[in-house]
Amino acid sequence: MNKVNKKLMSLISLGLVFVLIGSKEVFAGCKPVYGGGEDCEYNNSFKITKEVRVKGDSDWKDKVTDVRKGDIVEFRIEIKNRSDKETDSADRMKMEDFLPEEMERVGGDDLTEKWDDFEPGDTKKFTIEAKVKSGEYDVEGKFDKCVVNKAELRWDGAFQGSDTATVCYGDMTPTELPKTGMLSVLGLSGLGMLVAGIVSKKVKK
Repeated sequence: MNKVNKKLMSLISLGLVFVLIGSKEVFAGCKPVYGGGEDCEYNNSFKITKEVRVKGDSDWKDKVTDVRKGDIVEFRIEIKNRSDKETDSADRMKMEDFLPEEMERVGGDDLTEKWDDFEPGDTKKFTIEAKVKSGEYDVEGKFDKCVVNKAELRWDGAFQGSDTATVCYGDMTPTELPKTGMLSVLGLSGLGMLVAGIVSKKVKK
């Protein structure tokens, strides 16, 4: 291998090292999102948390299942200024909620909220009420589907972090056999056993 090729290989190796180092920095603090993608926290001074529940339930969760037609779903977004410096008050804060197209807002706070004077240790809480659109249930037979609701935090226009909550809905009502159908099955089964017995006796003779 000549000197030119050696230099070229060295440069390529060095480039790969920088790419790997850069990748670790970019993806540090990220977590996988249900349905694909990642949520990342870019600024340790702020923490955004998103949870969900069906209205009337007591517990907040990352995911709710078996949401029925007409149920109101509540999304709670909490943002905390975790800075320990008194001078780190933040202005031009913005929370934006990206409601999935399968759902519609019906009450609570707005999908976009802005505020100033965000002091260290302060926490902002927002609750958004939404429903799964009625047309989503116009499906024949049993079905279930999950959608992801994402909230993002920005400070002076710069992305600071995001979090998600998952809503699963559908019609999982078990189908029951008609009583006549069950009797027919039992009747046919008994008839089959009777015929088998008669044939067996004839064979023995």
